[in-house]
Amino acid sequence: MEQEITVGPGVDSRAWLRSVSAICVGVSLAVLLCVIVYKIRLVFVPFAAGFVVAYILDPLLDKLEARGWSRRRAVWTVMGLLLAVMVLVLVLLVPRVVSQVGDAWQHREAYGARAQSFYSAGRASAERWLSRYLPQSRAAELIDQQLANAEQWAEGHKGQVLAWVGARLGQAGGMVVLVLLGTLIAFHFMLIIDPLRQTTQRLFLSARESEEMDETVVRVNRMLGAYVRGMAVVSATVGVMTALVLWGLSLYFGTRYALLIGLLAGVTYAVPWLGQATSAGTAFFFGLVTADHHALVAAIVCGLVVIAINQISDNVLMPRIVGAQVGLHPLLVLFAILAGLQLFGLVGMVIAVPLAASLRIAVRRWIPLLPDDEGQAGGLPRLDAGRAIDALHHALRRFLAPAAHAAPKEPPEPPPEERPSQSD
Repeated sequence: MEQEITVGPGVDSRAWLRSVSAICVGVSLAVLLCVIVYKIRLVFVPFAAGFVVAYILDPLLDKLEARGWSRRRAVWTVMGLLLAVMVLVLVLLVPRVVSQVGDAWQHREAYGARAQSFYSAGRASAERWLSRYLPQSRAAELIDQQLANAEQWAEGHKGQVLAWVGARLGQAGGMVVLVLLGTLIAFHFMLIIDPLRQTTQRLFLSARESEEMDETVVRVNRMLGAYVRGMAVVSATVGVMTALVLWGLSLYFGTRYALLIGLLAGVTYAVPWLGQATSAGTAFFFGLVTADHHALVAAIVCGLVVIAINQISDNVLMPRIVGAQVGLHPLLVLFAILAGLQLFGLVGMVIAVPLAASLRIAVRRWIPLLPDDEGQAGGLPRLDAGRAIDALHHALRRFLAPAAHAAPKEPPEPPPEERPSQSD
């Protein structure tokens, strides 16, 4: 005779075992899924890149469809233009960039020696000035000590640095295959991106909720699309302008690697502060070590040119291209960038601004104390702050004065003229 497991009064043991088993199986499957996703995480890179490309080009496809084009015809046309641009870049740009990188690596010792000579001359001038005006200062010795520590660290990690550079060069060779694969994936995403968006809404939202979410989703998509497209256009513009201006300066100063520095400035423009500092520092260094004359002046001019182009792009091009779609206060931008850096590193710095702008749209949409950008009341259920405050105040009054509500009320004392006299 089987003995049933007793789990408590009024509880079915078999149902309890089935529930526990289902929970254990579900947790095990979730852990297994996480392990599998982690193992194949690199597979998601080309798919993510393809989806981003499709997301950027989707408004162009929608405009072509509005003109009467079929979706497939629009996708084939846009994909043909994209492939043509990629071929031009691979044929005209990549060989020259690789050549400049190889030339800079070949002359690295000469450039290092020239930089060392400039440092020695600058150190001697600084020592003379300090000995004349600040005889007790030891700034030169402190600088020498820090440089010696840096040189010792570099010597100890030379093998690791060379291995890292070799690995990056190997990955650069595989980028061609990744770009081609991402292009193929982007082609298929462009064909299904609208049905995919609708299917996702049907999976996670009801018909009423999906209809109510449409306006906010459209505004977030509009902001994200404008930001991504604006960032792509401005990054390309920064790279081209930097390369052209540095090439013009090379005609006078004899500096080199304008194309390499322009490519670096365009690629790193999306990283706030760090990208500008990296490209400006690179322009300063190569201007110092490659100029035929007035090397220090050439280095300063090259560095300032990169900074000026970045500032013009930030304050003139981005507002005109993106417009008021992002609309974040500078303090919020600063906070978002620092928070993104703390949480996710360089990737967090890149995605911090569009993510904060998306949260801003949602907050202004759902909280009536903060009016939304268009000054309209939304269809989504919004938090009534005044009613919530009144309810909280009422609950606090009842909690702080329970005795007043619990004590029996005594009848009011009658006025003197209505009191019965003792004679009565």
